[in-house]
Amino acid sequence: MAFTFAEQTRAAACAVALGGMALTVAVMPAHAQGGAYPAKPVTLVVAFPPGGMTDIVSRALAKELQQNLKQPFVVENRPGGAGQVGTEYVARQPADGYTLLVGATGYVIAPAMKKVGYDPLKSLEPVAVLARAPNLIVVNPSVPVKNTQEFLAWAKTQSNIPFGTAGAAGSTHLGGEWLRKATGYQFSHVPYKGAAPATNDAVAGQIPMAVQDSMSVSAFITSGRLRPIANMAAERSQLFPELPTLREAGPAFKDFDVYTWLGLYAPAGTPASVLTQLNGQINKIMHAPEMVERLRLQYSEPLAVMDLAQTRGFVAGEVAKWQRVVSETGVKSEE
Repeated sequence: MAFTFAEQTRAAACAVALGGMALTVAVMPAHAQGGAYPAKPVTLVVAFPPGGMTDIVSRALAKELQQNLKQPFVVENRPGGAGQVGTEYVARQPADGYTLLVGATGYVIAPAMKKVGYDPLKSLEPVAVLARAPNLIVVNPSVPVKNTQEFLAWAKTQSNIPFGTAGAAGSTHLGGEWLRKATGYQFSHVPYKGAAPATNDAVAGQIPMAVQDSMSVSAFITSGRLRPIANMAAERSQLFPELPTLREAGPAFKDFDVYTWLGLYAPAGTPASVLTQLNGQINKIMHAPEMVERLRLQYSEPLAVMDLAQTRGFVAGEVAKWQRVVSETGVKSEE
């Protein structure tokens, strides 16, 4: 069958147009094509070693996300620099939702203390707050104190009181420095590479005390190998209802509100649809009754349900709080 010149021209134009559309679709990312996210495995980068609160909660979350979203969610530990190695790594990754960060409170503290390779509100997008644990003052049972008032009276007589934490620039470190500033006593920071070695040295009596999140020390409190002295959060915790807060010890501690919290972040520029989906899934998972109970058994708890805007507001508030604490205590980076 013969075609006229006009028909041949229209056919050629159509072929070019179809070819261009095919090329465009080929180079468009999956989320822009309307494909469901996630279309491949997702990596959750944990900025701390295995075994601590961040790692434990991340693995529980990954399991649930994998089940709900039908793609592998793989936990990858990238410790170092009190969380900065993993954080800066994720900040450099493509903004496609396939590499995410789980960080602790040091994420918002470190930029106030030292030069870091990220801005907490510009380099990464806060997606969800996962869980929190009150920070506790704990002592080796050989320390002759049983409550906050006895502890403060004892500390006043000491020329040097080493306190261990999971590392520099975290909420436990800053909590101890805030305690030093509020009392004027000779507390001196001993940073460890993680919560476990710091806790173990307190148990062994190598250091008299530690400031740690409740998840990291709960087993030792239960067994009597560490004695809890005070909760550093603003209010008593349902996890330790009989343990007084530092605020209850007097006006010098009226502003204390120190706890460890975990957040999930995505590189800036990640599509809003991906962020919204992750936020919704994580809120659902972390507030499910079985997860709440699992967290309780590990001496942590979820925060309130927050959408993306509320999550960003919470992180911004924490950035401002810790900038103030760093300024008032005069603490410097120990790295």
